[in-house]
Amino acid sequence: MMRVFIRTNKKQILGGMLGKHAILRTAAHPEQIEVRYMVVDDMPLFRDFQGKTYKRHGETITYDINDLQSFTLSAFMAPELAGYEGRAMVIDPDIFALADVEALFNRDLQGKALAARPKRGVWDTSVMMLDCAKLRHWNMKKILEDLAAGRTTYEEWMSLKNEQVQDLEAEWNSWDVLVPETKLLHTTNRLTQPWRAGLKVDFTRNRMPKLFGVIPREWIARLRGTIPSRYQEHPDPKIRAFFFELVRDALAKGAVTEDVVRAEIAAGHVRTDLFEQLKAPR
Repeated sequence: MMRVFIRTNKKQILGGMLGKHAILRTAAHPEQIEVRYMVVDDMPLFRDFQGKTYKRHGETITYDINDLQSFTLSAFMAPELAGYEGRAMVIDPDIFALADVEALFNRDLQGKALAARPKRGVWDTSVMMLDCAKLRHWNMKKILEDLAAGRTTYEEWMSLKNEQVQDLEAEWNSWDVLVPETKLLHTTNRLTQPWRAGLKVDFTRNRMPKLFGVIPREWIARLRGTIPSRYQEHPDPKIRAFFFELVRDALAKGAVTEDVVRAEIAAGHVRTDLFEQLKAPR
C-alpha cells in the first residue's frame, strides 16, 4: 500500500481534497494508494499546543491553530501514523499531481531517510518521501514539547537540519511553475492560491528584512500600498485553468460534492465566485 499524508487544517481542506483527487486520477494503480488527511484542528496534540510559544528565526512565535499555515509541523507525524513501517509521502494541501506518484514510492533513496527538494541551502518539507523506519525519532508529542521548552527551534525541524536527505528534483515540487515536465504542482504563494482569490488575507505574514538592518519595512510597505489585504488571482493563466479544470473534474466524479464546496464558501475558506468561475469559458 502506498500511503500519502496531506497535512492541512480546516481552512485548507478543500485544497487537500482536490490534492487527493489529483493523485488518484493520475495513478495507474489508485486502489493501491491510501490518502489520509492530517487535520490539525482535529488533533488533541495541536489543540493543546494552541497559545504555546516557540522560537522561529530568533523570534518568539505564538502557535495559532486558526492560522492558514497552522498545519506545517504535522508533517513530522506521518511516520508515527504509519507505524514507522514502509514508506510514506507527505504533501501540503496546495499540491496537485500531474504524474503518477508511484514513481516516488519506487525511488531508490540510496540509504537516506527521506527525499525533499533543496531550498536556499536547506530543505523544503512541503513534499517528502519518507523511509518511516529511519524516522523513529519523529515523535509529534516530544517535538511539540521540545519546541515549547526551547530545546529546539521551528527552523531546525522545518529545514530538516539533522536528517540525511536526498535531493528531490524540481518537477516533483514545482513552485508555481506549470510546464510539461511538472509532476507535482505546488501553488506555494499563499497570496495567489486559486481557490482564495478575493477573500481577506488571514495568514501571518513573514517579517520583511529590516532596511539597513535596523528600519522595519512593514510600515513603509503599508504606506505604499504594496501589502495586499485580499488574496489575489494567480498570475499564471495556465495554473488558473488547470485548477478550475481540476475542480470541475472532482465535482463530476464525486470526489468533491457541491454541498461541500458551498459549505467551504460559506465558511469563508473559498472564493465566493468559484461556481461562476467554473462556468466561465476557458
